[in-house]
Amino acid sequence: MRTDARRTALWGIALTLIALVALNAAATFLVRGARVDLTAGRVYSLSPGVRTLLSRLEEPVRLELFWSQEAGEAAPSIRAHAQRVREFLESLTAESGGLLSLEFIDPVPFSEAEDAARAAGLSQLQVDGVGTALTLGLVVRGPTDKLEALPYLAPDQESFLEYEVSSAIASVGRGRKPAIGLLSTLPFTPRYDPMNPMAGDLPTTIKRMQTLFDLRRIDPKADAIPQDLDALIVVQPRNLSEAMLKAIDAWTASGKPTLVCFDPWCQTDPKAASDGIGGTKPGTIANLGPLLGAWGVNMPMDMVVGDRKAATRVQQRTMGGQMLTLDYLPWLSLTRNAMSPDDPITGSLSGINLMSAGEIQPIPGATTSIEPLIQSSDDSQLIQSLKLGFFGENDRLVKDFKPDGRRKILAARVRGPYRSPFTGQQGKANLILVSDADLFDDSTWIQADAQGGKRAIADNGPLVFNAIETLVGDRALADLRSRGQSRRPFTRVEGMRKEAEGRYFAREQDLQKQVKDAEFKVAQLQREGGGNDGKGLLSPEQSKALDALNKEVLQARSDLRSVQLELRSEVERTGRDLMVLNVVVWPVAVALGAAAYSLGRAARSRRRTEPAGVKA
Repeated sequence: MRTDARRTALWGIALTLIALVALNAAATFLVRGARVDLTAGRVYSLSPGVRTLLSRLEEPVRLELFWSQEAGEAAPSIRAHAQRVREFLESLTAESGGLLSLEFIDPVPFSEAEDAARAAGLSQLQVDGVGTALTLGLVVRGPTDKLEALPYLAPDQESFLEYEVSSAIASVGRGRKPAIGLLSTLPFTPRYDPMNPMAGDLPTTIKRMQTLFDLRRIDPKADAIPQDLDALIVVQPRNLSEAMLKAIDAWTASGKPTLVCFDPWCQTDPKAASDGIGGTKPGTIANLGPLLGAWGVNMPMDMVVGDRKAATRVQQRTMGGQMLTLDYLPWLSLTRNAMSPDDPITGSLSGINLMSAGEIQPIPGATTSIEPLIQSSDDSQLIQSLKLGFFGENDRLVKDFKPDGRRKILAARVRGPYRSPFTGQQGKANLILVSDADLFDDSTWIQADAQGGKRAIADNGPLVFNAIETLVGDRALADLRSRGQSRRPFTRVEGMRKEAEGRYFAREQDLQKQVKDAEFKVAQLQREGGGNDGKGLLSPEQSKALDALNKEVLQARSDLRSVQLELRSEVERTGRDLMVLNVVVWPVAVALGAAAYSLGRAARSRRRTEPAGVKA
């Protein structure tokens, strides 16, 4: 009986494996593209805004994906990205109820497909030194043959994929692209790379704005704003003439939509001086004249927000030459907890990176309403700008940090009546304010990956596009979520690390000061003795004091090394414990649970099938 039961169990396992392989093979063909998204932020699901846009379609729209199959074999990272693009477009088509059609086209050399790709303006990427060209672009054709082309779907722009495709679909059914005015004292010109002079490019956000909107630059030295714009963006206003300030006031007073990004310490402004102590650049200061107060808000232009919970990790060389890795409090890596979940501008975002942002403070009694979009944590404080750049040491910011327990507004909607500071007439604000202009710079949210490409590590670009789409009235496009944003910080580990640093850092600083003071006293005694050791010309009391000081220096240095080692060991131990828990403990626990369940089920089955009174 036992042998038969074992044989039956083995046959059952074998048949189960065969069935799983067969089911997997069948699923490859029968349910291609089907998936279950178990990520916390549903990163791989279509955003609600996509479904809204698809529900608006009244006429069929055709999607044509041009992908060079053979040339793609030489570029594995692009080939993998092309597969993700294809899967996304298949999901989009499946959700459209037949209103979207999808065609895959391989533009092989000297073919009609290649001519069609060139006629549509799709880009060709050289993938080797022998002239092999690769195309990965999308053409969207509307019912009246209106065409929108995405020339190159770059892997480093995957976070924009859903937005760009949906915008193109909306555009073929829309009369024109929204006209956006850009008034900025930041130049937003291609950056010169001395290592590669031909590789200069615009910031990613500005480049995408040129693609998605009718972007019109406004000279900061001008004295008027074109009235045929759909929305106005003002970035780091500095040294604007009174005429331009009046023009901005007239625009906002009429209720026209406006996005203002203004910074008390804009470090990416080329007008900022060269690197200061610690490698932190000084910043330029925005100035909106009397407009801020009229809009019902204030921002201290000599202060920036430091947040211990959101601080970015940086390496810092201290004045003593020691290299430390620590939290840089004014550089904020904000997560979903910092953003309003109910507003279409921030509700779909995963994270925002800001550099030395200011605090937007509502003025008591103001007639406008202030709705926070992004806020710091309550473990934050305002830091004087002079403590950054030339005059500051990053490690001192950590040591001197004293949170005030108050969340600070970093971005907000400002709406409602206000009185013009120039004409005295009643106006109506329709504003989005962001207390940082560095967010436009690629260095704040685009990072090189191990394959030599780039990837988005935050949603700075989508934040700007969501704000614009909300201002011009397309709520569906503002509801789009950035794709490919998979930053999932270990918040518990980060909290434990910050707590450990809080315990050890003050002690470390005290020991460093103790070492310096003791070394100074030793040097002073040596000078009095006239030699390197000084003992030959010192009194017995002075020699004894010198020996004691030397021992004090050695002991302080030993204590300092112990503190640093203990901090590093605690952080590493926490990470190691979590790794063992995730890689070993949980898989083993699941396996043991599955084995116990299977053995129990087999035992119950045998008991049911064995005749009464018969023992195996």
